[in-house]
Amino acid sequence: MTSQAGPGADTHEAGGLEQQRLAAIVEYCEDAIISLSLDGRVASWNKGAVALFGYTASEMVGQPITRIIPPERYAEEDRILSSIREGETVKPFETQRVRKGGDILDVSLTVSPVKDDAGRVVAASKVARDISARKRTEEAGRKLVECSQLVGRAFFDGMVGILAQFLGVRWVMLCDLDPANLRRARTVAAWTDGALQDNFEYELAGTPCANVLKDEVCYYPTNIAELFPEDTLLKEMGAESYLGVPLRASNGRTLGLLAVLHDQPLDERLRPRQTLELFVGRAAAELERMATASINERLGRIIEDAASETFVFDAETLRFVLVNRAARENLGYSMGELERLTPVDIKPTLTPESFAQLVAPLRTGEKAVINFQTIHRRKDGTDYDVDVRLQLLRDDERPVFYAAIEDITAREAAARALGDVSRRLDTILDNTTMAVFLMDDRQECIYMNEAAERLTGYRFSEVTGRPLHDVVHHTHPDGRHFPLSECPIDRAFPEDNQVQGEAMFVRKDGSFYPVAYTASPIRNEHGKPVGTVVEARNIQAEIEAREAMENFNAALQSRVDAAVAERDAVEAQLRHAQKMDAIGKLTGGIAHDFNNLLQVIGGNLQLLRRDIDGNRRAEKRAENAMIGVEKGARLAAQLLAFSRKQALAPRVVNLGRLVRGLDEMLRRTLGEGIEVETVISGGLWNTFIDETQVENAILNLAINARDAMDGYGKLTVEAGNAALDDRYVRRHPDVKAGQYVMLAVTDTGCGIPSDLMDRVLEPFFTTKPVGKGTGLGLSSVYGLVKQSGGHMNIYSEVGHGTTIRIYLPRILQEEAPQAFEDLGPVRGGAETVLVVEDDDDVRATAVELLTELGYQVVQAKDAASGLAIVESGLPIDLLFTDVVMPGQMQSRELAQRAQARLPGLAVLFTSGYTENAIVHGGRLDEGVELLSKPYTREALARRVRQCLDGSGALS
Repeated sequence: MTSQAGPGADTHEAGGLEQQRLAAIVEYCEDAIISLSLDGRVASWNKGAVALFGYTASEMVGQPITRIIPPERYAEEDRILSSIREGETVKPFETQRVRKGGDILDVSLTVSPVKDDAGRVVAASKVARDISARKRTEEAGRKLVECSQLVGRAFFDGMVGILAQFLGVRWVMLCDLDPANLRRARTVAAWTDGALQDNFEYELAGTPCANVLKDEVCYYPTNIAELFPEDTLLKEMGAESYLGVPLRASNGRTLGLLAVLHDQPLDERLRPRQTLELFVGRAAAELERMATASINERLGRIIEDAASETFVFDAETLRFVLVNRAARENLGYSMGELERLTPVDIKPTLTPESFAQLVAPLRTGEKAVINFQTIHRRKDGTDYDVDVRLQLLRDDERPVFYAAIEDITAREAAARALGDVSRRLDTILDNTTMAVFLMDDRQECIYMNEAAERLTGYRFSEVTGRPLHDVVHHTHPDGRHFPLSECPIDRAFPEDNQVQGEAMFVRKDGSFYPVAYTASPIRNEHGKPVGTVVEARNIQAEIEAREAMENFNAALQSRVDAAVAERDAVEAQLRHAQKMDAIGKLTGGIAHDFNNLLQVIGGNLQLLRRDIDGNRRAEKRAENAMIGVEKGARLAAQLLAFSRKQALAPRVVNLGRLVRGLDEMLRRTLGEGIEVETVISGGLWNTFIDETQVENAILNLAINARDAMDGYGKLTVEAGNAALDDRYVRRHPDVKAGQYVMLAVTDTGCGIPSDLMDRVLEPFFTTKPVGKGTGLGLSSVYGLVKQSGGHMNIYSEVGHGTTIRIYLPRILQEEAPQAFEDLGPVRGGAETVLVVEDDDDVRATAVELLTELGYQVVQAKDAASGLAIVESGLPIDLLFTDVVMPGQMQSRELAQRAQARLPGLAVLFTSGYTENAIVHGGRLDEGVELLSKPYTREALARRVRQCLDGSGALS
């Protein structure tokens, strides 16, 4: 670049120069600035976006923005675009995005609508900023807060482990000084290669630790062992870098030191010095606490002598217990006066209610420390701004709040004044990763930002007034001199053109690195060039990415294969659903015939009991046979549940109440070896389900979980609200998008192997030993969920456990009070009952049971015969009919025509499984009474009596 003395500028031109410089800085800022079409495709992609995300503009323009968004945050992007379409600006918020290569970035994101001249929203503009470094610092702060809850050795051990993990170093040492020999140090906690080490002592002479104790911070980036040859331990360790910070007592006395060492240079991006400084204060305080005989005396002395304001007040009454000298002097109160006050009394902007809400997270344990700013009022009525750091401390006596107060009145005033002047410029320059240089009309450097200092290794003061070429572009990588006349960057000013390209720059230490640059002339209001703005960025990673582009076709094919695999997975799910439906139809038919057989067997066994009354051996055999009938009935019920042929009697139910009601039963059923936890979300929606069947489903899942945990582990039952969106539905075609109530059962058992996941819902499939399970538990739960209009999802990891989530549709109605079922003594009657049943054996059994109960019974083998009896004029009080009937007339039509002929006729249906005659959508029709087969004598008696006494008509 040529240094030239241009013609003198007039006053007007000089005034416009500053505006031109600012415009150039704004124009070439490298914050990621992206514009999107309203369907989420990239329309523009600036250099800041290239630097942040690693993709070039040609790779991204026209592509969906989801390319840089983690899949779990797609819904977030949908909400952003929805707000933009409404003309709303999405205020800055923190989120995560994906860099090329798969690295996750923490970013701050602002999105604004772009409107045309007519005011219509036509696009969206995004500004993204990398906040990963700040997030790492916040993580260190959070770890410090967690560690700060520990005391003594536990705190020290936890601290060195946190530092080693966060800074990625091999060695961390926390040392105090030997009181008898201040030239000798002792480790209080030591960490080496991922584990705590035994403590040891060493002489300070000739070690870097001795320098730490004399200074504030000692940092040796490289060659630490050569710098301290007398310290043989450094050589044995193979240490390369060292950073040490002294630990000072409240009175300034040196207590010891905190040091980290590594066999490579420390990673400056992790801000090791600032990280150590987060811990040294607490570490020094803890050393001092342990070194003093009386904890209370030491704490009182530290607090009393502290320069910052410190308050301790009772956690229950909020009365001040201790207020140090600095606070008393600032407030103007004596300790006696303050003991009659609470923090609310000196905070004019807070009410007792708002203060209670503020400290609630400390009381519940949700947070260990809270920070907030407020106002304190002195005794004389004047106010001052304060920054408050508040903790809840618990001991054996009583809990207290500990508040560290900083008077920030002057700081806040200065910050406001400075912010008004420099906020915009700071935002552009201090937060961009792009190196920015400004040169005047003589091509001498008049400005460089912090990013430029980091890029070149020079401070601005070292390059002021020098041509940029002479600083960073003077030599070729092979050592040849690079003449200024050949420098393309220098041409921007004399040729009055923007110049772009790539070059090799030279750092202050002599190392070379590749950059991409843009050099643009700065023009005054007359369009005359008055200087140059140069932007540059390190493109080492981009060059490496270009080499990876040779594999682009393979990468593209991989994405295509992934899409095909996703489609195949959806098709596999559909085939699985079709298979389950076919199995369901088969099992439903089997269950129907099985129930008829069980009804004949069970009914005759009950009739037989009266004939063998007094014969103990025969009674016992009949009882054993009835037990077999009951087991068969349960098996048939599970088959019906899977095939979705059971008659549900749904009602509006709150799952939270249902789960809480089952808590005690689950604990008794599962045994002491299983820890049971129930988690109910607040504001839980209602759903429309058969409460009894859902209780059985939860019990089934719990027993399966117990077996998977071999009787020992943890079972978590959770109920919460859920919304299944279109993306989820695309992956699970058997469910509709919408609002659901989610029931999750999680165990810590052995898990389900992936090769068995497609079969676990099939009836009779089980991995349990012979005699330990029927394989109908999960399949019956699946049938109930599908019959209730819901969805079931199973997630399992071998060796870690299984979570089964059930989604039941939300209903907006309120839950009705539960009805009480009267279970009085069984009784019969003298009314006339018409029994219509096509199975001769079942019909004969039913007739005999009803006759035994005292009823007058007439019978028919099909619906047409039954209707003929009704139309004959015979007085009939109850029609007891099977649902599934041969012939053209079905049971529902028979019941309707019979009630039309005999108003007030009671109707009771019976069936081995349900059909659409009285059940629709898996639910029993309104006003329909159903007695499922196989039924007992007692069940028959109660339902017949209930129908006759109610005189209900079929709706």
